[in-house]
Amino acid sequence: ARHAAARRSERDLVALEEALAAMGRTRGDAEMAAGADTAFHRALFRATGNDLLARFDLLLEPGLRERDRLVHTHRQGDDPVPSHRAVLDAVRDADPERAHAAMTELLEKAGADAEAVTGGAATGAAAAHGG
Repeated sequence: ARHAAARRSERDLVALEEALAAMGRTRGDAEMAAGADTAFHRALFRATGNDLLARFDLLLEPGLRERDRLVHTHRQGDDPVPSHRAVLDAVRDADPERAHAAMTELLEKAGADAEAVTGGAATGAAAAHGG
């Protein structure tokens, strides 16, 4: 998120906004929620302008999708939009430190959600993802 805030383009911001809007339309559909979340993070990776990070998304996507399906299936009342909005707002404002802080908070919450759903089995996965 820090690098995306420093390097993002208008096209990147549009992709992030579209993914965030899709998140808001999921209405408890775990598959749609997983797809929207993956699209957001893919757009964030691309916004870094770093080809290696953009490709790294391909490695993370299966794990992100599975985590999202699991969490959204068992914790349908949670709204992921505010935490993702905080990341997007910081990226839009070209504020790398705020973007980093917002992403850290988002990943910590994602890790805690996965841990709550799996009874702690997801702790290693969250740590590997940076959460």
